[in-house]
Amino acid sequence: MSKKLYLKIGSNSSNDIVIENIDPFHLELFRDTDGNVFISDLNTQNGTRVNSTKLLDYIQLNENDRVYLAENVFFNWKEIIEKYDNPGKKSKASSTKKKEKLAVSNQKSKKQDYIEIAIVFGAILLMLWLIGLWL
Repeated sequence: MSKKLYLKIGSNSSNDIVIENIDPFHLELFRDTDGNVFISDLNTQNGTRVNSTKLLDYIQLNENDRVYLAENVFFNWKEIIEKYDNPGKKSKASSTKKKEKLAVSNQKSKKQDYIEIAIVFGAILLMLWLIGLWL
């Protein structure tokens, strides 16, 4: 028999697992006493996919299922289960997780794009104003 497990996952700091660049309350991962693992999308705007199928409610995960959050954020659910079963043990996939987190953190948000555009536009206006003063 397995230990029951229930985790909330999202970008909000009140979640059990916090992942940037996904919805604040994105999904729930839980395991019953028989060891069956389930995943549930929490009506997210950006969605959750299991393999290539968009998740609309909850589904039982199988060993080979690949889970993606939002656009293309890979969610290594097996590593999370292993981490909670063996809290002191480092998994083989920890270096992969670091790479994935780095890839996620390197993605720019739309807000950052707008800020960069505003800065460039402001610099152009400032240069035009200075040229006008000089003439």
